[in-house]
Amino acid sequence: MRHHLKKLDMEHIMDVNYDFLVEPVLDILPKGKKCIFAIDSTDDPYYGEIVPQNEKYVIGSRLKKSTTTFYRYISLYLIEGNRKLTLSMLPVRNDMLVLDYIAYFLDIIDRTGLGVKALLLDREFYSIEILSHLMRQNTPFIRPVKKQSARMKEFLSEGRCSKSMKYRMKSQGKGSVDLTILKVVKYLKGRSKKHGILRVGYVINNITWKPRKITNTYEKRFAIESSYRMRNTVRARTTTKNPTIRYLLALISMLLKNIWVAIRWRYFTIPKQGPRQVVEDAFRFDHYRLIIWNTIARRLGFRHKVPVIRGKG
Repeated sequence: MRHHLKKLDMEHIMDVNYDFLVEPVLDILPKGKKCIFAIDSTDDPYYGEIVPQNEKYVIGSRLKKSTTTFYRYISLYLIEGNRKLTLSMLPVRNDMLVLDYIAYFLDIIDRTGLGVKALLLDREFYSIEILSHLMRQNTPFIRPVKKQSARMKEFLSEGRCSKSMKYRMKSQGKGSVDLTILKVVKYLKGRSKKHGILRVGYVINNITWKPRKITNTYEKRFAIESSYRMRNTVRARTTTKNPTIRYLLALISMLLKNIWVAIRWRYFTIPKQGPRQVVEDAFRFDHYRLIIWNTIARRLGFRHKVPVIRGKG
């Protein structure tokens, strides 16, 4: 097994990552629709040494899980009702720009034949290059703002009604870009035991929805965080320094989650007219994991009994 794993080629796996993740779930993809997509990244802790083999792939970050070094993966996520699927996942290299991954994912969306209703981005994707590229492509997107300038802080700290403004984002040496900033005002009314007014700012492009719909839509992005937590429960643990093997294992963990989503969509929905409704408790992810583990144990002949050397005393 180790001998053959060493034959793997990183570039080849990156080229086929979409086919690897999507082929088993191709039949449940919505056809010819505009959908909501999210782009986000996740970090797998790394506790080993940085060597020439992996130096491009080990990313330094703040202390988390007793380490400051990680293998980072960035992924494209489809959010369409109960069909929440990872369409593509790439390893982050410290010699590549984030914009390169964004452009790649936009090409992947075109490849699926789907349109973009809204692209949900995290705060890390807040740069003139990324926002300008998306605006040139007329890509509808929603992204929280960073409260950096005095004007932005003042705009987001006052008022009792949702409103928008034009804002010029500047960066030395990188030019500027004109943005539409939407301030959404929410009255908490005791939700989560909180009261008062919450003001949230978003950068939006090519979207004309009402403020509440924009907020509700962006909150769907947290489904990708849930997806990362689920794949961590089936992610293989390894001490290898080989970034290609680690990437393959990360893809397999996402593939397992995709297959679970497809099984529920095919076999655990209520027979009725209208949109499909998945019965959430009929087939839980923990049950799915247990079935996989029991199958592996049976196929590999795991020992369930150990004969003792001495008899009972």
